[in-house]
Order: sequence, then C-alpha cells, then structure tokens
Amino acid sequence: MRIAYLDCAGGISGDMFVGALLDAGWPEAALRETTAWLGGEIAELAVERRRHQAFAGLGIRVTPSPGAPHERRLDEVLALLDGAPLPPAVRLRAEAVFRRLAGAEGRAHGARPDAVHFHELGAVDALVDIVAACAGIQALGIESLHVSPLPLARGLARSAHGPMPLPAPAAAFLLEGLAVEWRDGGGERCTPTGVALVAEFSRGPCPPPMRISRVGVGAGTSSWSDVPNLARLFVGEAAIAEGGAPGGSGGAGWPGATGGIPAWGWGETGPGGAGACPGRWGWVAVIETQIDDAPPEELAWLAGELRAAGALEVFLQPIQMKKGRLAALLTLICRPEQEPSLMARLLMGSTTLGARRRLELRRELDRRQAIVRTPYGAIVVQLADRGPAGWTAKPEYESCREAAERAGVSLPEVRRAAREALDADAGPAPESAP
Repeated sequence: MRIAYLDCAGGISGDMFVGALLDAGWPEAALRETTAWLGGEIAELAVERRRHQAFAGLGIRVTPSPGAPHERRLDEVLALLDGAPLPPAVRLRAEAVFRRLAGAEGRAHGARPDAVHFHELGAVDALVDIVAACAGIQALGIESLHVSPLPLARGLARSAHGPMPLPAPAAAFLLEGLAVEWRDGGGERCTPTGVALVAEFSRGPCPPPMRISRVGVGAGTSSWSDVPNLARLFVGEAAIAEGGAPGGSGGAGWPGATGGIPAWGWGETGPGGAGACPGRWGWVAVIETQIDDAPPEELAWLAGELRAAGALEVFLQPIQMKKGRLAALLTLICRPEQEPSLMARLLMGSTTLGARRRLELRRELDRRQAIVRTPYGAIVVQLADRGPAGWTAKPEYESCREAAERAGVSLPEVRRAAREALDADAGPAPESAP
C-alpha cells in the first residue's frame, strides 16, 4: 500500500502542497497538462524554487489573466469542474474539497453553502492548487495520507473582507477533527485551501511504519522567524507485507500479530478448480467495547463520528450484560495505522471506560471506482474483481442519494438508472476504472 506523510513544519497552503508533490516526483508537464483547460484565465503558471533560511523547496505561482473572475459561487465552481477534461476520481475529489470550503465559508459568514461567494478561493489560483493537488496525489499512487499537527499562529491578517483573526474563520471550521499546535508569532501559516486539502485527504496524524522511497519539499511565499516555511512529503510503501505480519518481520513489535498467513490450502485452486482465490491478504485492526450507559441516539452519533474519522466500518449489536443489563457491543474496523487516533476518539467521545483491540487478517477483493452517466447525473460505481467470476459493479449509495435529492426522485429510481447505464456499457471492465 502506497502511503505518504506530510510534515507541515512551517504550515500548509495549496501552492506548498502542489510544490511538495512536484518535488516528490510528479512531473511539471503533468501539472501543466492537468490545468491547461484553465488556460484562458492563466497569464502565467510558474514552478519556483524558494529558499527559507538555509533550506529550499518548490512552490507554484499562478498569475491570473486580466479579466479573470476573482470570485465564484459553489455551483459555478462545480459546473466548471464538471465540464473539465479531468479523470473522474480527480474531479470528484476536487469537488469534495470545494464543498468543504463552501461549508466552512457558510458557517463563517452565516450563510448557506450554496449562497457563498468564494473570493480568493474562487479565483483561478485556488482552482489550480486544488485540482493539481488532487491530480498529483492520484498520479503518485498515494492511497493513504497522514499529516502532522498543523501549526497555527494567533493575530490578525488582511483579506477581501478586511482584517480577520488567525486562523482564518473558514480555516478554523475546516480544522475540526484535525490535530493542531499553537505557535507564537508569524502570520497565516495554514490557509483555507491548504487546510481543506488536508481535511479531505488526511487519514490522521500517526503514520504507520513505512519504507520511504521519495521525499518532496514544498515551500511557501512567506517567511517565519522560528521555522523555515516548508512542508515535507515522505512517500513510500506501508511496511505491512502481504503474506506476512505488519512490519514484514513476523509481527515483531505488533502485539496481536499472528506471524503470517495461514497455510491451509491458500494459493491452491478455488471452487471447482476455477483458479486461485481472488483478492489479497491485508491486516485490519479491530476495536471492541461494551456500552451500557448511553442512549441509542448517542451511540448512533458516535458510530457516525468514527466512520467520518476514517473507520472502515462501525457496527453495534444488542447484548445482555451482568445483572440483566441491556447494552450494545460496538465493533470498529480500521487500518492498523488508524488505530491510535480512532481509539482516542472512542475513549474521549463515549462513556466506555476501556476498549479491546486486536489485529486480524482480511482477504480483500481488488476494488476500483468508475463513473456512469444517467439522466440524474454522474453516479459513482464500485467495481470488484471476483477473479474467474469476473468484475461486478454496484452503484454507491451516497452518490445515488445525492443525485436523488438533486433531481427530486426516489433512490430506487436513481439506482435503476445506474444499473441500466451499466448494462448499456456491457458491464464493467478493469481498464474502465480510474
């Protein structure tokens, strides 16, 4: 699994994020190709090597063309992205970042997200930063991004709305759920664009053991007296070997590891001699606790919070404890590297006094996403490789739900349209998935 750790020593902004991706190996030619569709709004796109104190890193600078829009509404940004020649996965991720920004801006100004006018964030430089960051992460094959605590300064900064407190009001709302640390002095160390990207991609502050293959350094435009304004991106492979224990060394240092894959028949033929079992081995962490003193609505809220924080799944089962007390067994499944942050959320966000954990082997099918076009808009489809049985497809619930709400039709109607679109394409194929 390809992972990355973003060390925001000096802060983070959109251009620093892209600079770190470029320095980590994403070609400058790919950056220009990804943003070429905005060419009419860009007078110049420059990749700069910037120095802070005794160190250097890359950043990008976008000069808007005369007459380029300085503000846009969310629907205008989404329409622009929808018509852009971008891979579906990049488009969807960029749209998600802008929706995060709209939600935060709406809360800051007391307005609905769809009524917010992006000022600096609707300009072409913000579009370049966000689209390029989403494209660069996909191009480098980064499946899981972990981010250090973000450094925040106190004070005031200037904006299109006049003087504003730091961190910027929109950035403050985007920081919910992220690890931060406060520093004295300095200006806007973490911009709304940078924080929105971190909020969208971060799997938490604690990276798992990894083998580093490349380090990229992004550099901002401002300079701080206490630390170089740099963000370092460490890219590599998670040291969790398929066919072995976490760390690739039989599980040393990982309590609960079994030391390897069970040997009873794996790798032999599947049912009816149809070939090897599809999928691959991987490790998951399982956290469990019983809760007997929380109302159902709090348990539902807790499960939702844990899922939003990155859990692969959270489920509740009714149980009976000593003295006949009715309770719920909460089970959380996550990637091993997510366990520390999710365990902390569970213990701080519930009434439980403790929780158990274990590592388990999981056989997981290869999965990808594709996009099908329906009368109700684009629908995300989950593809699964079932080996000799071929690829299967299932429309994603959230994508169908959003389309149904937009169109004012029922969820089954959207699902039916998505299945018909799949049938018209003669079924999913691996190469059709981004």
